[in-house]
Amino acid sequence: MIHGGIPWSFGKPNNIIKDFSVNLNPLGVPDFIKELINEAVRNEVYSFYPDDYRSLKIKIAEVFNVNPSYVGVFNGSTQAIKLLEPMVVPEPNFSEYNRLESYYAIEKQDEFFYVLDKSFKKIITSNPVNPTGYCIPKKEIVNFLSSGNFLVLDEAFTDISLCETSKDLVEEFDNLLIISSFTKSLSVPGLRLGFTIGKQAEKIEKLAYPWRIDSITYYVFSNVNPNEVRTYFTKSKSVVDNLIQKYMSLLKGVKKYKTTAPYILVEFNKPSSEVNKILNLRGYAIRTPQGFKGLRATHARLALRFDIDSLYEELVMENLI
Repeated sequence: MIHGGIPWSFGKPNNIIKDFSVNLNPLGVPDFIKELINEAVRNEVYSFYPDDYRSLKIKIAEVFNVNPSYVGVFNGSTQAIKLLEPMVVPEPNFSEYNRLESYYAIEKQDEFFYVLDKSFKKIITSNPVNPTGYCIPKKEIVNFLSSGNFLVLDEAFTDISLCETSKDLVEEFDNLLIISSFTKSLSVPGLRLGFTIGKQAEKIEKLAYPWRIDSITYYVFSNVNPNEVRTYFTKSKSVVDNLIQKYMSLLKGVKKYKTTAPYILVEFNKPSSEVNKILNLRGYAIRTPQGFKGLRATHARLALRFDIDSLYEELVMENLI
């Protein structure tokens, strides 16, 4: 699967493989989300069409302390991404962006450095950057926006990362659009909800089809407690910080790149596709560089998980590092 993940078997998900290829909150799904899912099923909300999503937008606005009129909702953040016009992308980066042109980050030892090149009028990038984990500094973002150029920031991982959000800049800058979701931060990829935040959000949302968010997802996130969400994010950031430190000290024999995200870029001494094939036989999966411009065949991305020790033991046992 191009973005990581394990194929389903006969209509059921594979829960046997320890999947380091997909970046989700290492804490998993919070109990308050599980309770709301169960409540939605008990109330048979799947028997009803959703409405205009107004209550959902208000709730998202409360979570992030923004104006509800700046919020647009979509069937996952990728739907919003696909509705955007082609833009310039600094690479390596998420493969689903509509690319007008690409330019490349500078690799220096254990880090990829990204610059928002003001010679390009419209740029889209993830932040922290997927797959490198680099955080584009807020000062760099403000400098780019102050030039009048248009910027789309995909903050899919920001809420549980060590990277500062730019959502607070949407009031000041009309030329900033944030794209995000709860998929990664609350570990619910099966509940397809993405959202945009910014003064351009309504314009983009008009391009989307109606009833794009199912009733169960709508119910869950329209009834969530914003304080519980923010508290979970804060707890998650601390966990991610601790796991980054653990990965950095544990993973010997492989090149590690600095990261602020719930994943880490590494480089093996052989193609990571070969490493992954061996790991699959041992019950593990990692993200190979397929689809990422600017990465070498030896690069791989590892999600932050509590069971990293067992993966490391397999890598050592199989002489992969």
